[in-house]
Amino acid sequence: MKRYRTWAYLNAEGKQAWGDIFPNGAVPVQSMLPQTATLEGIEAAERVFIVAWKDLTPQQQDAILEKLSKQHKASKDAILKDITKKGLPLREKYTDGSGTTRLGFFV
Repeated sequence: MKRYRTWAYLNAEGKQAWGDIFPNGAVPVQSMLPQTATLEGIEAAERVFIVAWKDLTPQQQDAILEKLSKQHKASKDAILKDITKKGLPLREKYTDGSGTTRLGFFV
């Protein structure tokens, strides 16, 4: 299992949606604190973690692009451009919590 500095753990619903890409349930995120975001196609704001895209393996990145491309009927390039510009949100409702190895966060 690869160790990330900051991660969110997928719950059962999250594993159903993303477990094929994150089989150990740990998703690297930029911060262990979720933030409020307005997601396209969702009327109300939702709490999300921003995935640490650069911490993913090339295989994980490609699998995410493939999955999102099929879901949204958009090209991988368009999705990657959006991820690069805005980040990749992971809905908090798909997680059971988060953690970090950054001890300074608690000081």
